[in-house]
Amino acid sequence: MRPVTERLEELKSRLLNKELLDNTKLGNEVGFFIFDHEPVDELIVRERIPLMIQELKLSNPNISIQVFDLYDLILEFFEKKNYLEKNFQIESRKNSEFLFQKMQQALRIATDQDWIVQSFDEKWDKESIVFITGVGKAFPLVRSHVLLNNLQPIIEKRPLILFYPGVYTNGQLHLFKEFLDDHYYRAFRAVES
Repeated sequence: MRPVTERLEELKSRLLNKELLDNTKLGNEVGFFIFDHEPVDELIVRERIPLMIQELKLSNPNISIQVFDLYDLILEFFEKKNYLEKNFQIESRKNSEFLFQKMQQALRIATDQDWIVQSFDEKWDKESIVFITGVGKAFPLVRSHVLLNNLQPIIEKRPLILFYPGVYTNGQLHLFKEFLDDHYYRAFRAVES
């Protein structure tokens, strides 16, 4: 892959393109894009996102971007429910895999009442470009292909960029270049590697 900083600059340029902002010329596909990157570059990507947003707003004051960190959303849920301490106790009595199953059940992942999807629906201002971060931090609770499938009916008029620490090729997501997340053929690569 090319250096991540170079690819982030290219992404910034693409985000100023009116066709991309308006979700046109995508052949009736949803405007979902995956910015895949080397897992070792995750901290660089996290650091550059706020700077990129500032630079985009300077170039186009009308641009609006909302960042959703999956890990932060999960923490918010468990803090609201006062489940954090309970989760620690479950993990110490059982094991991490059992805890992850219980956490997924509580979040209602991949159901009609998926809390993360509902949170997007409530918090997204409908005119903003959506940046999704924290994919690696939220693994294995949230799977990218499941989240993207469930967000399609909600986020259809504006672009969505998923920052992905891994590889996205031929519709396959490989988190950390190690775990096959499954097929998600509807997204476009944000920039070529």
